[in-house]
Amino acid sequence: MSMRTAIAVALSTSLVLASVSACSDEPDAAPEVSTASEVVTASEVVTAAEVTDRPTLKAFVEGAKSYLEGVTTVTGVARFRDVFRSEGPWKSGSLFLMNLTRDGNILVHGDDPTSENKRLSIVEDELGRPVGQELLAAAERGGDFVEYRWDGTDGVAYAVHYTSGLTGNTLVVIGGFAQDLSSVPLEFNPLPPPEVTASEVVDRQTLATFVDEAAKVYRDAMAAPNLKGLGDTKTAFRQEGGDWKSGSVYVFVISTDGYTLFHGGFPVRFEGRKFEDIDRRDVDGVQYLRELLAAGVAGGGYVEYKFDNPAVEGDEEFGSPKVAYATGFRLPGQEQVFVVASGFYPSQ
Repeated sequence: MSMRTAIAVALSTSLVLASVSACSDEPDAAPEVSTASEVVTASEVVTAAEVTDRPTLKAFVEGAKSYLEGVTTVTGVARFRDVFRSEGPWKSGSLFLMNLTRDGNILVHGDDPTSENKRLSIVEDELGRPVGQELLAAAERGGDFVEYRWDGTDGVAYAVHYTSGLTGNTLVVIGGFAQDLSSVPLEFNPLPPPEVTASEVVDRQTLATFVDEAAKVYRDAMAAPNLKGLGDTKTAFRQEGGDWKSGSVYVFVISTDGYTLFHGGFPVRFEGRKFEDIDRRDVDGVQYLRELLAAGVAGGGYVEYKFDNPAVEGDEEFGSPKVAYATGFRLPGQEQVFVVASGFYPSQ
């Protein structure tokens, strides 16, 4: 049995969690976010390591529900990935959490980031049972258990709805489900083509048009009921050679204090993380990250700086000229700003 697919449950009517330890490639993080109103400490919930049966599994997931409902900032939402993938209160070996839209699109997978934006609704277990649909139905019932079988082991998961503290959307959180989803296809509905595609970004004007359109598409997905369409948007934005990504031209979305909500180029590396040095400067002293954030908050602006160009050998120390453009948007009734940006190398 693989570590990823091992489910921490016992056979028949009781659960016995597997004591398999898993190494995480994410840095340690506790399940707290940046403001006092968004803090849920380990002492207030059943932690992943304390789950031993159905009641404690339910308490664990219900605790995650309370945590998720208490997150009211863009930064808090951005941190979900880092928090849920780190060994600690919300993850212990093969027991982890999944965060989904109501129609089954995986927003955050606590163990396998490559499963994000896949559709749990089409997943079957090894006996052919529609376990994905059953989990969504369990959440619709107000929270319930679902039995499944994977890798020769009987498992039990618990699914429940929660209301996003940031957007008010009804979403789903699941614990105890650890089926390997690597064979599940990444399906998405194509987006309407933008006026300027990523491959057509060649100057400041085309860059601004591209970013402004990306911001509108992402905003509409975030504002849609229950985030319907957000998964399609993220997947479309990541397709190399598609309308929204071409080489070093891609979209990223960050909070105003530097946490990455979405990254079209390197999602596993950056999403859920804060820029390591938000005050960093290029060789000319340009504080380009701070300037990008300021441009986004102001509603649009360019930043010129030097940065390592993957297509140029030997520029690692001093960087190549780069032009970025950032804009921002707010959700209805919200003051917080989502900063959307992209950039290109004029010499390309």
